[in-house]
Amino acid sequence: MNPTFLTATLTLEAALPALALLAPHDAELRRAASGPRPFAVTLSVRGLASRRRLAFAPDGTVTTDDSTTPGAPASSRHPFPRDLRLWFPTANQFLRATANRPALALPHGNLAALGQLSRFKAAGRRLEQLLRDPAVHPALFAYGNLAVGLAGACAWLRHHPDAPARRAALGDGLLTFACPALPAPLWIDLAALTSGTGPAPRPPVAELTFATLGTLLAELAHTLDALAALGGGELRIRGHLLIAERLSLVLNEVSRLLNPPS
Repeated sequence: MNPTFLTATLTLEAALPALALLAPHDAELRRAASGPRPFAVTLSVRGLASRRRLAFAPDGTVTTDDSTTPGAPASSRHPFPRDLRLWFPTANQFLRATANRPALALPHGNLAALGQLSRFKAAGRRLEQLLRDPAVHPALFAYGNLAVGLAGACAWLRHHPDAPARRAALGDGLLTFACPALPAPLWIDLAALTSGTGPAPRPPVAELTFATLGTLLAELAHTLDALAALGGGELRIRGHLLIAERLSLVLNEVSRLLNPPS
């Protein structure tokens, strides 16, 4: 899979689901996603198996699913009749659209819902603010970026040509990530290649706890002195440190693809 296709896949499987994750915690995102009636859009890209369905409730609540990734509900395997469906002829056109740049997309399905597409665009702009600028909402910046990174790691390990060797080195354990400033802890299951928030579905092989939001923000910015943080108690790791270090290399690859240098 070439880098453009892989970045589009990471966007579908990891970045866009952050709309559903962050909406309950950000009133401005809910306002952007709200509207007079329920609205849903399904996004697909030529050449990619992944697709993303986003449903917007009148109050701005967002739900999402993707039938191509583990754990997706059976109902998402077929188009919903009232969905607006957007098909992008190339991965590059899809990435242009998600970057709020002019792009070519073929709409089909419920074309009457085109007038509601502005809700998706406005919510996407707010999501970009939350994920790009830590000053907007530091806790949600950290929460969203960590969640996207973990989901992106699952996608990377499913699709990248180097994934088999990386998976063998990582094993099949589960890792958890916690910080008191976050709405909930997060986890990644390397056996199922799934990630989520809240209580872990099984015992972890490694637990990473960031004592403060500043520590986690420094880690996300790649400025944290890990040895000093471990020595000072700002970062606590219980379990297999080597697995956490190997996972961090995959997370760096995901970050590089989703956040290319300007």
